[in-house]
Amino acid sequence: MTTQIPDEVFFERGWFSVAAVDGTGLFDPDAHDLDPMTTSSACWRGYICGYAVSDAHLVVRDLILGSEDPPPLIGKIHPVREDDDARWRYEGLDIPVDFTGRLLIGDGDVDDRPYLNMGFQPAWMYSEVHELTFQAGTLVTAADRSAELAAVRAAGPATEPAQGESTKDWVSRTFSLSYDYSWPR
Repeated sequence: MTTQIPDEVFFERGWFSVAAVDGTGLFDPDAHDLDPMTTSSACWRGYICGYAVSDAHLVVRDLILGSEDPPPLIGKIHPVREDDDARWRYEGLDIPVDFTGRLLIGDGDVDDRPYLNMGFQPAWMYSEVHELTFQAGTLVTAADRSAELAAVRAAGPATEPAQGESTKDWVSRTFSLSYDYSWPR
């Protein structure tokens, strides 16, 4: 298994990886007639979103899409092929996202970061973590959760299946972006 490339969010002063999602309304390729394909083991979904919080609203700024054929325009934005890969990049989209829910976003390595080479990195593996709450795409609250996630990390959360948990269930959990996996309590 391979660690997955996460979506990112530009928030305040920099880029953060999306570590957990609890809500609905994030970018949906189907809504834009896109049919993503896997181009590497690090991106099984076939696409990576670059979101931004701009004027307290969530937007899709950039998108990388796996596709053998040139994908369609999104708005007036033409995709540009990345190297010789079957990956295409859309830049400057600024598509409003009608997301309602919470995101955990993280950045920064920690000295005692355990090895986990599959799925998405949970929030407790980042040194700086913020929880963003949105209502219909508008940022309602932003809270620094770094201390709480450092406490989780210090408690030694599992980096392997729990006793009695099947490997299949563990892999499924690491490939999810659930709060339960990313911020175990």
